[in-house]
Amino acid sequence: MAQEFVPSPSESSEIPKPPQSSGLSKPKREPVRVMVIGSRHGVNVIIQTLHSKDFANADDWSELQIEPVTGQMMSVVTKYVWSE
Repeated sequence: MAQEFVPSPSESSEIPKPPQSSGLSKPKREPVRVMVIGSRHGVNVIIQTLHSKDFANADDWSELQIEPVTGQMMSVVTKYVWSE
C-alpha cells in the first residue's frame, strides 16, 4: 500500500505525521474520493477485497446507490493524502 495514504478518522485515532516540508508552506491533508461502480455483487466484492488489504474499512464506504448515468450500483469512500 502506498505510504501517502492517511487513514480516515474512523480507521485510526492516531494520524501519521506529515512529510517534512522544505519550504515555508505547511503540508495539508487533501481528500481523494474513490468510487466503485458495477453490479451490486461486484461493488461489494471490491469493497470487501479492499477492506481485507487494509485500504478502507467496509463501514467507511457510502451506502450502495444507483449511479445516475449508467444505472449501475456505486459506492464511494474518501481517503486523505498529504499535499504541499
